[in-house]
Amino acid sequence: MPAQAAKKKVKATKQSGEVEVIWPDPISRKTKPDSRPRAVETPTFDATAGARGSYSNHIHGIDVSHYQGTIDWATVARQSEVGYVYLKASEGGNNQDSHYARNIREARRAGLKVGSYHFFRANISAKEQLRNFMDVVSVKQQDLIPIIDVEATSKVSSHRFHTCLKELLRLVTKEFGCKPIIYTGRNFYNKHFAHQGYDDYPFMIAQYSEPEPVLSDGRDYLIWQYSATGSVRGIRGNVDKSRFVGRHDMRDILLK
Repeated sequence: MPAQAAKKKVKATKQSGEVEVIWPDPISRKTKPDSRPRAVETPTFDATAGARGSYSNHIHGIDVSHYQGTIDWATVARQSEVGYVYLKASEGGNNQDSHYARNIREARRAGLKVGSYHFFRANISAKEQLRNFMDVVSVKQQDLIPIIDVEATSKVSSHRFHTCLKELLRLVTKEFGCKPIIYTGRNFYNKHFAHQGYDDYPFMIAQYSEPEPVLSDGRDYLIWQYSATGSVRGIRGNVDKSRFVGRHDMRDILLK
């Protein structure tokens, strides 16, 4: 939708017959079967401000999936505000993004720093999800630390949710040689992550209003996803935009 009419949305995710409302918009909110939006809040600042406004001194990044269609990565790479790119690779135990192979090939060819993310489903075993992710992703093609996108409990118990997630994080760490970034919304973090044993993992936090998110346990995080309605030449329609916070920069997400 047009940026001036853009509102924050909540999603209903459906898998194996379940429906769950998530807040805020997921990093993969545009990809089927994740989308069933309803507006709940209007961003309080221009989503494109990062390219020219108060955030111009920070490196910005984007994340995309097949929802954006065919991307002109050479044009994207010429945009000075785009310093890093995350691509959806997989979801749950068998969903793989149809544009991933082209996106990572062309984005890296254009000279962009690229990483990949997996959308976590707590009702599917960690081993199945790792297999799905690694069936798509080659570690040798990655410039950036991977992301595990966590926004839904899949209506499982808290114990099962954390057991499955921590096992997936352990397995991904073993594959990549570093701890993955956990992506989630501020409210979801406060409800499900605070004081739950994730202090050793870096976070990317979504919140589409100013000021920068403050987490209930006061912990530090790497990246703020500040917009779901950004605009970047070379990509049709809206795109998620994010930036580093505080002292953090590209060195913190580069895959060594």
